[in-house]
Amino acid sequence: MIYSYFYVSSSDCFNNSEKTMRLMKLLIMIYLLLIIVSCTNDEDKYIVGPCVHTNNEPILNITAVRDSINSKVISFVTLKELKINGILQNTNIMLSNSYSVAANDSIYYCNVPFGLGSQEGHYEFILEADGYSPKLIKIENVNYSISQGGCPSYSDGGTRIELFIN
Repeated sequence: MIYSYFYVSSSDCFNNSEKTMRLMKLLIMIYLLLIIVSCTNDEDKYIVGPCVHTNNEPILNITAVRDSINSKVISFVTLKELKINGILQNTNIMLSNSYSVAANDSIYYCNVPFGLGSQEGHYEFILEADGYSPKLIKIENVNYSISQGGCPSYSDGGTRIELFIN
């Protein structure tokens, strides 16, 4: 008789295993539901989607490059020794969010207008164009004018600037 108290039939094991699996599935579904509904926008409206951040445009947009004496438009320039907040930049990172820019060995070849980067701060580089002396350019407070939080989030409205060279 004592033996029968400890005896568990195979059908009991199957039922317990099945119940455990159902419970696990239920807990996973509840967990996923909590993740989805935890994302809200600024108006506290629930939104569904991946929680990622995108930059809708580069943070630094050079709209034109002109001769400072006669205002002649320059259509092609190179940037060298590009630094953000005093740190020399990796070309791959800068090109990940850019337009009209190609790079080779930390030299940026740019068809004007062009844009690059996504990091806020102080930008510094040497600007070169055919027929002109190289010019050190320093641009303070490069940032996005729009930063929309939430899930997903985005930045937009990068700094726009016209450069002069002589």
